[in-house]
Amino acid sequence: MSEELLAEPAFDGAEILELGVVLGQSHAFGLVAGRCSAAQAESIRRLREQKLFKRCCEKWEDFCPEYLKMSRAEADRIIRLLEEFGATYFELSQLTRVSAETYRAIAPAIENGVLHFNDEAIPLNAENSRKVAAAVAEMRSALTKKSPEEQSMVRQVNQLLEETSLDQRLFKLEKCALTVVKEFEKIASHESLGASILFLRNALSRLRGEMDRVALEIGVE
Repeated sequence: MSEELLAEPAFDGAEILELGVVLGQSHAFGLVAGRCSAAQAESIRRLREQKLFKRCCEKWEDFCPEYLKMSRAEADRIIRLLEEFGATYFELSQLTRVSAETYRAIAPAIENGVLHFNDEAIPLNAENSRKVAAAVAEMRSALTKKSPEEQSMVRQVNQLLEETSLDQRLFKLEKCALTVVKEFEKIASHESLGASILFLRNALSRLRGEMDRVALEIGVE
């Protein structure tokens, strides 16, 4: 027997096939609503990362629809969500629909399996499913509403796209950026900021990260 064969994981092909079928059945039952448990997500990642799928199929893109009953793109998306957000994202998605974008925005309000909203700590469990869904819906709604100041800033940014001169665009963009900074300062000094401090910190962190990335790309230190 060659060293290559000896180095292969000692898994029985039938066991891997059974795992794939179970995951496929769970997918058909649960993921129709766009939901997947953290355990399922971890199993899918393990199948791909440890190449356990090769016991049944040579290629991952062939294995996914055949044994997981989902496309490769869907399986890879689930793995990306797990790697970016961890198990908590799937715990929340079991209770209510939540996109990656929405979760990214409300993540600072979730800690140790508890959603903090309106001075209330709501554990992420089946008993609180309605309360969690209502809280996420309200938070999502708040994220999509734009104040008159925000609407004005959006209009200004859109106008930048119509400018023919690069210098003019940069000049207006700088003015917009300074307006954004002032708006952050106003929000930060608001007396009733409360739990919204989590969203403020998240927004500032994301903005700073994006600005640092752009500066690094163009060689600004």
